[in-house]
Amino acid sequence: MRYPQENDIGKIEYKLILSEVSEDRLQQLASQMKFRIEEGGGEAIYVIGVSDNGNVIGLNMEEIEKTISVLERIASMTNARVVHKRFIEVKKSKYVAELLIRVHKEDIPIQVNVAVMGHVNAGKSTLTGTLILGKLDDGNGSLRASIARYLHEVISGRTSSITIRILGFNDKGEVANYSLRDPLDEADVTLNSTKIVRLIDLGGHERYLRTTLKGLMGYDINYVMLVVGTDDGLSAMGKEHLAVASVLMFPIFVVITKVDKFPKERVEGIIEDIKKVLKIPGINRLTMTVEDEDDILNAIVGIRTGRVVPIFLVSNVTGLGLDKLKRFLYMLPPRRVFQPTEDPLVYIDEIYNVQGVGTVVLGSVVRGTIKANQEVFIGPTKLGDFVQARVKTIQVNRVFVDKADSGSIATFAVQGVERELLRKGMVITTKKPRATDKFKAKVIVLHHPTTIKEGYVATVHLYTIRQAVRFTKISKGFLRSGDTAEVELAFLYRPEFLEKGQIFIFREGRTRGLGIVTDVG
Repeated sequence: MRYPQENDIGKIEYKLILSEVSEDRLQQLASQMKFRIEEGGGEAIYVIGVSDNGNVIGLNMEEIEKTISVLERIASMTNARVVHKRFIEVKKSKYVAELLIRVHKEDIPIQVNVAVMGHVNAGKSTLTGTLILGKLDDGNGSLRASIARYLHEVISGRTSSITIRILGFNDKGEVANYSLRDPLDEADVTLNSTKIVRLIDLGGHERYLRTTLKGLMGYDINYVMLVVGTDDGLSAMGKEHLAVASVLMFPIFVVITKVDKFPKERVEGIIEDIKKVLKIPGINRLTMTVEDEDDILNAIVGIRTGRVVPIFLVSNVTGLGLDKLKRFLYMLPPRRVFQPTEDPLVYIDEIYNVQGVGTVVLGSVVRGTIKANQEVFIGPTKLGDFVQARVKTIQVNRVFVDKADSGSIATFAVQGVERELLRKGMVITTKKPRATDKFKAKVIVLHHPTTIKEGYVATVHLYTIRQAVRFTKISKGFLRSGDTAEVELAFLYRPEFLEKGQIFIFREGRTRGLGIVTDVG
């Protein structure tokens, strides 16, 4: 057994042994732990009995317990605590310990956003239902029906909308949903959890691709969980989801479902198909199959590098592999928390008129922190203006909070702006920004049946922005599948708020492309 070499950045720290530690050394170790926790977005993993280069040395149980006692003391100095311990015997009477250390938050738990993608009939909604409800499926779609949002989704068995479900964990790593009267009650789950994984179930049918792209781009996704059914294998749509998520640089893990129904050779063939897609130039990722609990930490380390795609084999009918998947989700690191001094930015996705409250918007906090009673600017309008308004109240998972941090999906009751003026794709920020009706970008064409020339029109997806653009200038004159070029794009209907470095997808018919904003205005 060997661990990867320790990295100076990231949430994982190796400690060989800690026993008698001076006060000065405690302060140094506390500063180090605080750094690791900040790198992990509120969590850090400490591995005891391992040298910095990843060599497993091992300690006896007395040495392990003394070291843990020191780390618990250090954690209390940083307003954190040890929430998970795992001991592995590496030699006779020699052990390695893995600790999950989490900052103690009094308001909203640590949050991780996971997009659930895959071909229709792969078992995405059934898997989500199994995780959330803690029940096994009857093989006839009972769990899928339990979490569907609309009647036609229950009848057709297809997810056509974006369905968000909350999976909560307590400090013991137990799923909080299972002890509640209603496991789907977002507020109750949030109040009884110290960490929540937000499962964002996206449609798998090609006709719902624009909704899938909206969910992938608009909800501040941290990870993509690609679900592949053993019956259909990695279909054309599954390959497209895998390729798009990879090119967008999302950390990915794969869950192969229905493994109880088919022979081992069938599953191995699907894993080979996944490897082939991931070997494509420009993607170039490796896979690892999580076979036991020892593989979980390696899967966490690997997915953080962006190069490794962990694969889980599960059955929603027999329960095979579900415990390993839940443990992985519990250990899955949140995104790195941005400093609250950064200018906040929220992209609006939904607008409501709530009786007794007024105008309410749902949006993803891309960076910074939005606070209740804060003066903000909302826009751009059709004319490119920004309206001054005030955030009256904020809810995260239907729980009232004083603020919403980066990575949150929250609802904001806003005062000073009429509902009719608002639309999807607008932003909320605290400094008056400037909108633009054109921008420059570097694009790559993933697929196009013929040739893209100047004047070509496609739809752009960037966060919650979805609008047609015209290619007004192409540096190399034209584009075909696989080509990269510098381009100038112009919005067709109204100005939008963009920033340099933002990533977007453009599509039209069977055409798919990816771009990064290089200049605005």
